Order: sequence, then C-alpha cells, then structure tokens
Amino acid sequence: MKLVTVKSIRSVGVGALLGVLLSIALPTAQAQAATGCEVVKTGAVGKPSEKRALPGISEAFFKKLGKVADLASPPEDKNGKAPEPDFRGALKELQKIEKGCSKCNQYEMAQIYNYYGWIYYSLEDYSKSVQNYKKVVQQSPMIPWGLELQTIYTLAQLEFSQERYKESVALLNKWMGLSNTVGASVYNLKSSICYQMDDKKGSLAHINIAVKMIEEKGQVAKEPWYSLQRALYLEKEDYRSALPILVKMVRHYPKESYLQQLAAIYGMLEQEKKQLGVLDATYLSDGLDKEQQLLNLSYLMIQNEYPYYAAKVLEKGMKDKVVKRSERNLETLAKAWGQSQEKKKAIPVMAEAASMSDTGDLYVLLLGLYLDIDNNKKAIEAGKKALKKGKLKRPGELHLNMGVAYVELKNYESAIKAFEKAKEYKRTKKFAESWLQHAKQELYRQEQLAQG
Repeated sequence: MKLVTVKSIRSVGVGALLGVLLSIALPTAQAQAATGCEVVKTGAVGKPSEKRALPGISEAFFKKLGKVADLASPPEDKNGKAPEPDFRGALKELQKIEKGCSKCNQYEMAQIYNYYGWIYYSLEDYSKSVQNYKKVVQQSPMIPWGLELQTIYTLAQLEFSQERYKESVALLNKWMGLSNTVGASVYNLKSSICYQMDDKKGSLAHINIAVKMIEEKGQVAKEPWYSLQRALYLEKEDYRSALPILVKMVRHYPKESYLQQLAAIYGMLEQEKKQLGVLDATYLSDGLDKEQQLLNLSYLMIQNEYPYYAAKVLEKGMKDKVVKRSERNLETLAKAWGQSQEKKKAIPVMAEAASMSDTGDLYVLLLGLYLDIDNNKKAIEAGKKALKKGKLKRPGELHLNMGVAYVELKNYESAIKAFEKAKEYKRTKKFAESWLQHAKQELYRQEQLAQG
C-alpha cells in the first residue's frame, strides 16, 4: 500500500528574510512540549518481549480479500499492461465481505479496515480513510506490530496532509516511541509538522537530526530539507549557521537564486571579498538581470578596488537598458572610469550626469577630469557651469581648481581672483594662499617681460 505523499514546505526567500526582525520569541521548552515538538526518544514506549498471540486468518477470507486487491490493483496482462483500478468495484466487494463477517476475529477485521483506508484514500475521501485506519489500530493487540506501526505512520501522514497538525504530531510521537529504528525521513516529517505549528525551535531540532543522519552516511540531503533548515536559521537571524547550508545548496543544487542568497549572507557577515566572488560568478553566468543586482555588484567592485570591471558592468547594463541612465548611475559610472584612469571615457558620462543635476557639484568633478587630461579650457567651461548652477557643497575647491586651470592658461589675473575666493574657505585656504603667491609672481614676471 502506498503511503501518503508529504506536502513540501515552501522555501522562504532569503531577500524577504534578511533585515526582518522577528516580533515573536522562539518557543520555550515548555511551549515545545505543549505542541508535541520535543525530540522523542525512539523505542521509549517499547515493545513486549514476547510475540503477540494473534488469531488466525482463514484461507477463504484471504481469497475474498484477493478479489478486492485485484479490483483495486489489477495484475498486468500478457502484454505487461495493467488495467485501470476499479476502486468503486473494490469498495462494493469489501462491503460484501464486511457484511458477511459477523464471526470474523479482530485480525481479520483489521485487514478489512486496512483495505477500506487504502481504497478511500485512493478515492480522495480522506475523512473516511482516516476513520478506517484508526479502526485498524483499535484492533490492537490482536494485530501484528508491523501493521500497527505502519498504520500509525500512515495516519500521521494523512492528518498532516489534512492540516490537522496536532493530531499528526501526536501520532508521529506515538510511532517514534514504539519504533526502535527511526529514519531521517521521519525526522523531516516531524520538522515539517512543527513548522506548520509555528514551533520553529522544534522544527529546527528535527530537520538538523534528519540532515545529520543523511550526511553521516556520506550522502547529500534532499533539497527541500536544506531549504527548510536554511529558512529556520535565517528567521533566527543566525547567518553563520545558515552560511554552510547555503554553500551546500549551491554545490549540490546549483541555482541562481541560491548564489544570490549566498552573496547576501556573505554581505551580512561582512565578508565582502567572498560576496563579490559569488556575485561575479552569478553575473558571468547571466544570473543578474535586475538593475539593483547590477548596481550592488558594481558598488562592491569599486569598494574592493576593481573600478574597471565595475564600469564594464554598468556600461553593459545601460546598453541593455537594465540600468537606467539616471544622474546617480551615470555619476557612479563616470567615477568608475575615472578611478580606472580612463579619463576620456569618464568625461562624457560625467557631463551627462552633471546636465541632469540640480546643483553644480558634478560640474566640479567634471572640471577635475578635464584638469587630469590637461584640457584647461574645458575645465574653465565646466567651472563656470558649476558656478551658474550653484548650491555647491565645496565651493572653495571649485575656485581653487579654476585658479589652477587659469594658471596653466597663463591667465594670471583670473587665477588671482579665483584664489582670492578660494582663500575664503577653511578647507582650501592654505593651498589657495600658496597658489595665490605663485600666480602673483608669475603675473609680475609676465608684466616685466612685456615691458621689455
């Protein structure tokens, strides 16, 4: 008989989890016991040392059940094909057996109820399926231990599938207390039940056991198991414990979303080099296709002194129309080119950004770029545009740099005026005085030469 398929727990997106503070404390040990999500010692209830003395099943009864089985699960024909199951026919046949079973013993009745449970489940009448499986257990101790354990476990799964979590966990605890051998899948099932009961501590304890049991055999746990384990640690904001789980998920179940989540965790743990490495790998595999993702990558590259690669990422993003040509984004691109010593590439981008700005500050940066390539006339033009727009954060620097450009153009009178203005600001006063003295000396020398 097929067991009920357990519902998978939907994985929680790491983007939604990071940065969210939990408003509810994790369950205490007392609350855990109340939900039934404490770790049960296997075989704690134990089995009787002597075997159960079971009543016999007659050959005639077996034959009747065989007819039910053939209808519900028809044997293959000569061509190896099995006909469609006739569950309705099997149900009618089973009802006949039950009706004529006034003298049947408890073991035989358990067989009838077991078939009822299976057939009703197959007909998706889960309520009647549960009722009949419960009747199987009620025939204890006149049924084999194996049948009783199998039925209790099936009931636990059925109750879980019907979202009756309290009943499900109670049945599973009973099964675990009776069974001497509990596999990893059972701990995973209990973890899923506890998760649905909002007992995150109990859920985490059981999924950790499940994963450990698998990995101790040198095997890899199933993807949903790691997903639940990771989500539970993230809800606790335990990023250090979540990290190795995500590393395993990336290695064994590679997905772009897992790479992005891994990068986010590295960021939360301030491991920026590793964060950059993961994001770069994701980018190279075309896994970053949103503006903010590309911007985050470029910012990390600039912070880690890879401005050229940052500029290439931004340039391509803008070309592909993923990254907007906004003032801020253009400024970032221009600065990346500038830091890469690609001044000629930086200038038109900074000029575009400056034209969008409400202040003259970006024209001040443009002035500096022109000075770097010794284009002093363009530097002066940029400076004048900066003055026209105004609202400058550091006007002293503007006047100082304009003065330098005027000196290079041998326009000492304009340079002196610029340095006089730069002297008015504390940040630039010292440099302005030095340049002012130099400009005055050069003007005097120029005038002397002019006089012959």
